[in-house]
Amino acid sequence: MYRVYLKNHKSNSFWICDLLDDKKIGKITAKGKIKLKKKLKKKFQSKLLKTEIKYNLKKDKQAWTDKYLAYLKKYNQQFIKQFNDNTNYSFPAFTPAIRLKKCAKDMFSREVYLHPRAKKAWLKMQKAAKQQGIDLQIISAYRTLAYQKELILKKQSKGMQLADILKVNTLPGYSEHHTGCAIDIGSANAAILEAEFDQSPAFKWLIKNANSYNFYLSYPKHNSTGICYEPWHWCYRKLGNNK
Repeated sequence: MYRVYLKNHKSNSFWICDLLDDKKIGKITAKGKIKLKKKLKKKFQSKLLKTEIKYNLKKDKQAWTDKYLAYLKKYNQQFIKQFNDNTNYSFPAFTPAIRLKKCAKDMFSREVYLHPRAKKAWLKMQKAAKQQGIDLQIISAYRTLAYQKELILKKQSKGMQLADILKVNTLPGYSEHHTGCAIDIGSANAAILEAEFDQSPAFKWLIKNANSYNFYLSYPKHNSTGICYEPWHWCYRKLGNNK
């Protein structure tokens, strides 16, 4: 659940590095003051990030995990109140990206963003597919917690029950899309966000080649997460990420 790790700099000081691509985003001074780089956008310089860094310094990952889960519980209170006594929401939580880069627009001409590392891998994969006559396009990428909440509220306003919504959408804080590494992928003349996407040339190409670019199918058939089969949902993962 960590987004950063600390690297020794000088005596009693540390670089703060992005876990996905090792980019230095700030430092902790010898006096323990956290200084984030100015070019790190203000919206990413949250109290939550600084809290994470402090727990990282203490090497107390469990305390950080507990803190973030408590934050999500408070954020999702309006939905949690709707759970029945048998509901056990044990889906893995994901922390929001701390760095994003704009990509080309999605299939619906909307601006989309990905973590820089994921964007680089996506563009390489998209180019390779195109060279083999396969069209890959983004349907959805990075989402804020607020956007995820709005998705659920819109469906509820149309009469859908929360239990049914959670089969296709996670609660805010539990979506891979928050990381800036997950992409809902589409293709011209293929089913959009439907199981039938797995009949398309694009899906068959992804199954054969996506892993070479560190993209993995998150919700295959009969997965244990409780999320339905999503052949369109692929997520970039850095291998050997054990810091």
